Amino acid sequence: MSGETVSGEAVVLGAEVTAGPDGEAELTLTVRFENGVVAPVVLDSEAGFEALAACGAASAAELAGQPWRRVIAGLAR
Repeated sequence: MSGETVSGEAVVLGAEVTAGPDGEAELTLTVRFENGVVAPVVLDSEAGFEALAACGAASAAELAGQPWRRVIAGLAR
């Protein structure tokens, strides 16, 4: 996927593993929302693994282009 929004849908532009304030790993997603705003969304490690699983991604790089709704669905499990 190209990272462009599809039908006004929010999309993940990129993702990287970062260090949180406590030194624990976090997953920082860059998301382009329906209104065009691009903003970071930080997930703790547990939520990050859930997002990866929901998107069928083996690595953070594979989250690029994924619909934001798919990430959110994974967090709701």
